[in-house]
Amino acid sequence: MLVAKEKILELIPQRNPMVMIDCLVSCDETQVVSQLSIRNDTLFVNRGGLTAAGMIEMMAQTAAARTGYLLKKQPETANKKVPFGVIGSIKNFRLYFQPLIGSVVTTTVNIAHEVLQATVVKGKVEADGKLAGEGDLQIFLTGDQPEQP
Repeated sequence: MLVAKEKILELIPQRNPMVMIDCLVSCDETQVVSQLSIRNDTLFVNRGGLTAAGMIEMMAQTAAARTGYLLKKQPETANKKVPFGVIGSIKNFRLYFQPLIGSVVTTTVNIAHEVLQATVVKGKVEADGKLAGEGDLQIFLTGDQPEQP
C-alpha cells in the first residue's frame, strides 16, 4: 500500500461523507490504483450494493488521488493545496454488477490524455477479481479546493 487511509485526505479535495477511497495502492504518471471497503454508511450504496454513481465517483476520486500524490511528491509543490476537479463527461460506462456491503473493491484508472486542466481517463472497478464496472471520464481541474468550514 502506497498511502494508508489515515493519510488519504491529504491527496484528495473531498471530505467525509463524500470520500470514496480508503487507500492508494499504487500510483505513477499513467496509472493509479485505489481500494475501498464498502460499508453500511458508504454513500452510493443501494439495496446492499455499490451503485454505478458510486463507481463513477470512485474513478474520479482515484484520478484526484493521482493528482494529489504527484503534487505532494515534488518538493516545489508539496505544500500546495490539492486542486478541485469536476467530472465533465462520462462515456461508455457499463455496470456489470453491484459489489455488496463488506466487499473490498479496487479501482484502476489509466490516463488516456492530459492537456492543460483536462484529463481523460479510462477506469474500472473490480470486486474479488471480477469486473463490476468500467467507463471513460473527462475531468476538469477548477483550481484550489474550496475552504473547509
